[in-house]
Amino acid sequence: MNLLAGLLLAAAAAYALARWLRLPPLPMLIGSGMALNVTGLLPAEFGMSAGGGTDATVGLIQLGLLYLVFASGVELNPRRFARHGITVAWIGVLQFVVFALVGYLSSRWMGFERLEAVYLGFGLAASSTLVVLRQIKNRQAMFEPFGRVVTGVLLLQDVLIIGVIVVLSRLAGGAAGIAGGLAATVVLGLAAWVAQRFVIPALLKRVKPDEEGLLLWLMAVLCGFVGIAHLLDLPLIAGAFAGGFVFSAFPLNGLVRGQLSTLTDFFQAVFFVALGALVGVPDAVHWFSALQFALVIVLLTPPLVTVLAEWRGLSTRASIESGLLLAQTSEFSLLLGLAGLAAGHVSVAAFQVLALTTLVTMTLTPFIGRESVARALLPLHPFRKKAAQEQTPSGHILLLGFGAAGMWTVKPLRAQGENVLVVDDDAVVCGELASRGVSVMRGDGSDPDVLDKAGAAQAKLIIASMRRAGDTLKVLDQVHGVPVVSRVFEQEEAEIIRKAGGIPILNSMAAADVFSEWFDANDRLHPPPSSHPGPR
Repeated sequence: MNLLAGLLLAAAAAYALARWLRLPPLPMLIGSGMALNVTGLLPAEFGMSAGGGTDATVGLIQLGLLYLVFASGVELNPRRFARHGITVAWIGVLQFVVFALVGYLSSRWMGFERLEAVYLGFGLAASSTLVVLRQIKNRQAMFEPFGRVVTGVLLLQDVLIIGVIVVLSRLAGGAAGIAGGLAATVVLGLAAWVAQRFVIPALLKRVKPDEEGLLLWLMAVLCGFVGIAHLLDLPLIAGAFAGGFVFSAFPLNGLVRGQLSTLTDFFQAVFFVALGALVGVPDAVHWFSALQFALVIVLLTPPLVTVLAEWRGLSTRASIESGLLLAQTSEFSLLLGLAGLAAGHVSVAAFQVLALTTLVTMTLTPFIGRESVARALLPLHPFRKKAAQEQTPSGHILLLGFGAAGMWTVKPLRAQGENVLVVDDDAVVCGELASRGVSVMRGDGSDPDVLDKAGAAQAKLIIASMRRAGDTLKVLDQVHGVPVVSRVFEQEEAEIIRKAGGIPILNSMAAADVFSEWFDANDRLHPPPSSHPGPR
């Protein structure tokens, strides 16, 4: 109890410091754990100096991981990124394979034993679901194309790393033991799929639990799947991930998300403070090795993911953002290291290096994964050139971002004989629009080059249907004298857009109707349509 109280006090101090300094809480939580270790207030047997920590220490970290992985699994709905499946597969698998190989070779070069290098290589291969999902949600980018792709990559890599943990934990059993472990993992996955599709929805429909009852259901499912994993002799984390997947489908994920948020914050605080306290302050040699690994991840992940994402049809900025967000190791890496430590496959020194690499890269993500960093890197893209264009459209209506309500806006405008040009960064959406005969340009609607090519300054009207109000502000900064109607989701965003000279529409579902009434009331917007159809 004294240990838990110390961790909670350190977490409270970290959150207070982060709020005062206006910094992300994650690095503060890790730093407070390290500081707690240095103070000597922790039990003597706590920490890596005690041979990997006591059972209570590792158990506390694993408990936090179980819940956090369960909560992350709720967010990983495969249907959300189904139409980007091929893109997800290319990015997820290639990033995983490339960094597993680079990590192995780097570890061998640093002098680690062969089996340790295998653990370290796979430890560098996956990105953190916990950290990345929080960044995407904070930026309200969950349903943007790059957000869907990144979410899919996380799910795929989580499944791959669980498979790796199962295989490495069964090495002593030979080929038969490994095959049995993989078969048990498939059984667990099938059980989760059946529960998601049939069992849990039917039970909830029949029982109709209140908020407290729903939370009990969540914990029961978590414990149930962790128990199944234990019976199948699988890592408990596989059961927690499968349990979260049960609630990942819409609308169940929306119902349970609010029930999990408070507990998620609690377990996140305990987990990261405990991890920082467990690692403590290693010696300079371990820091140097971890910083080398971190440098490899931070420098290689963005260009690798950017090239793959652009090749698969994402815009340049979205591709860079995806690479920046995926540039860290995973919480599963820590579990992999702990499993290797318990099996005698990994030394304390190797685990410390892996844990430090994870701490460093997770700490950097809130800083390098920002939209401003992606925009700063955009001009440095070596192959980003202005595409040749025969003519710039004029006198048209420019729709920036298609969105769910895009066709409700395009159809009435085209029916009135207006020349409509759509700009969207989703290759799938652009392909569908082109097949319907809609003039479309693939690109980032807030990119000055794209706006120039789309004739924004010569447009009759601009409709900004992008998800981020900041993107609309960039349009307003560049385009003057052209009415800009912006879809917004919050009253605060509406006031910002209005002050910048835009025309906000708060209710996205009513945007088409409100816009049509406004458009009809402005006779000055009815000159004959331009003869230039614009690029397709």
